Amino acid sequence: MRIGIGLNLLTPDNGGVTNYVLTLLRHWQEHAPGHQMVLFSFAHNEPLLGTLPPEARRHEIRLQTQEEALEHFEKIDVYFCPFGTLWPRPVRKPSVLTFHDMQERFYPAFFTKKEHEERFFHYDWSLRMADAVIAVSAFTRDMAVQIAGASRWKFHVVHHVPDALPPAEKPAGWNPADDARPFVFYPANFWKHKNHLRLLSAMSRVRDAAPELALVCTGSLLGREAEWNEAVAAAGVGDCVRHLGTVRRAEITWLYEHTRALVFPSLFEGFGIPLLEAMQTARPIACGHNTSQPDVARAAALYFDAADPASIAAGVTRIHRDEALRTRLTAAGRERLRAFTTRQLIAGHLAAFATARRRYHPLRAWYNERVRLPRSLQMRTELTPREVRIAAGLLQARSHVPKQYEHVASSPGSTVTK
Repeated sequence: MRIGIGLNLLTPDNGGVTNYVLTLLRHWQEHAPGHQMVLFSFAHNEPLLGTLPPEARRHEIRLQTQEEALEHFEKIDVYFCPFGTLWPRPVRKPSVLTFHDMQERFYPAFFTKKEHEERFFHYDWSLRMADAVIAVSAFTRDMAVQIAGASRWKFHVVHHVPDALPPAEKPAGWNPADDARPFVFYPANFWKHKNHLRLLSAMSRVRDAAPELALVCTGSLLGREAEWNEAVAAAGVGDCVRHLGTVRRAEITWLYEHTRALVFPSLFEGFGIPLLEAMQTARPIACGHNTSQPDVARAAALYFDAADPASIAAGVTRIHRDEALRTRLTAAGRERLRAFTTRQLIAGHLAAFATARRRYHPLRAWYNERVRLPRSLQMRTELTPREVRIAAGLLQARSHVPKQYEHVASSPGSTVTK
């Protein structure tokens, strides 16, 4: 089988999705030597593609635009879009996309009008047209089926896996004065759903209870440095919070190896790769009990309410002080990590590609080329009452942690403003 993979959105700013694609390409030949991955690449991909072994790029076609891929479709059997949207579309080839999330249906205030317009247009239509869909978690599958009305039978749930971390190197921006200070670690771009502001508020409480503990953050501030600095000052945590910006993977390894624990207060995750990276480096986890995180971490995390700074603070303080808890969580993480392998990752993708080939029919492709886009998907920027209701139900259903998992309580009435 020859699979053409569209790489236009392979950029450093795409965070965990970019890591997922690079991991897939890096291990493809190892587990699927009889199947060719044809890379539809672009000049801006070169810094990232340059990190791959030569055999991963054996079949590569350099494009100027995404639409140029259509000119090379006679060279492939399946067209694969791993970044959540099918483009160009429709196509006269079996098509597969990897779907990551519909965060805009849950937290619309986090997105601009233009972002809403693009997501409504691309996500819903891509889910309808793709012959098979890879969902990165059961939660992601459920939101696509229940909110967008996608056919459940076309989905394959295929979890991400952590790529091998390089040998550790101390971050260039590390202050030697902090060498002896314990810290918790949060790697995340400054996107609103990553919930940095509540974490800073929580650290003001942690500072009172455990003044020796620091928070170290990495990731892009997305041009919002002034907003970050103001938030740190407003929380009064300038003496216990460090932001190192975007760092190299070797520096990420060092931070994991030296941190007390990963703290992961994200409000919304389709999956959550840092959870696996923490397990990979034998670090305990404190994270929110929302969306996909309990599915991924299971018994390997201490759960808190990510909507509640007091609950986050309680979780951070407890995991810092309780050595026995850290030992239990680390052991559970080591066991949980066994479920996430590159062999399973690639086998899941091959199964989805096979589904697409079975389901594809030229008449359906012909129909997709002629069907008119429903008015409900043209230039839409607001949620329907049905979407609001379903999203709220999905969040509520995912907000309860099994009693056997470690967790801290929420404050009465804690909530997230949507």
